[in-house]
Amino acid sequence: MPKLYVVATPIGNLNDLTPRMREALERADLIAAEDTRVTMKLLNHFDLKKPMLSCHRHNEEDKAPQIVERMLAEDLTVALTCDAGTPGISDPGHLLVRACWEAGIPVEPVSGPSAVATALSASGFDAKEFAFFGFLPREKKFLREKLRAIRRTGVPVCVLYESPHRLCELVHQICEDWPGCQLCVCSDLTKKFERIYRGGAGEVLSMLEANPSVEKGEYCIVADLSALPPEEEKRPPLDATVAMLAAILNDECSIAEAAQAAIESGCPRNEVYRAKLRIQEMFEEE
Repeated sequence: MPKLYVVATPIGNLNDLTPRMREALERADLIAAEDTRVTMKLLNHFDLKKPMLSCHRHNEEDKAPQIVERMLAEDLTVALTCDAGTPGISDPGHLLVRACWEAGIPVEPVSGPSAVATALSASGFDAKEFAFFGFLPREKKFLREKLRAIRRTGVPVCVLYESPHRLCELVHQICEDWPGCQLCVCSDLTKKFERIYRGGAGEVLSMLEANPSVEKGEYCIVADLSALPPEEEKRPPLDATVAMLAAILNDECSIAEAAQAAIESGCPRNEVYRAKLRIQEMFEEE
């Protein structure tokens, strides 16, 4: 009977390889790899030779049904791997896993190193409740909207991924939108040049900017938002016409008095002026 192994692989240090990972790769008839060149290094470490095909974010939608069809036709056991960590976690793989479930093919996860769990364990933050948001939007407007939305969730600890070339930009934005939060920024976890920066957001930003090699490596960010006050939802701007009519009907004030009240409540003066004309026309028609 065909089977899919979802094989987590080391996030940088080959000493994190487990006997169970090796066993899954040995049992596989075929390996579906995010990058066959990266997985080849893993196989060479185990002295294994296996047929491989690529299954990455740009071709997975087409490849997944083809792989499943082949698994059923040839009774194949397939091992799914990504370049580092667990397939499907900010990496390709979930489409193939879903296709296997839908086709009735058993799926067996082979657990292993995780950048998310590793960074959380090194942070010292209380992670009894946390959320993983992966890579955030690149455009500044959408990035700020996402940061504010995360804060509004009330989740005390969150984990993010970021590319080295955009790291300082993201941390700078965090300083603005999450002032007072604590950060643990991890670079190249488990590798030779592993670095962990921890402290207030502004302090961490200074440490990152002082590092001439900051634009090298891979980053996982843990943010402790537990000490921040909750972000309040912005109220939509008050409609001047509605505000003035409410004042006139409820308080029995004049149009001029209602207009002044609307301005004091935050309605723009130009909108109040147009509302005043509309209301005057309404009363004249009556």
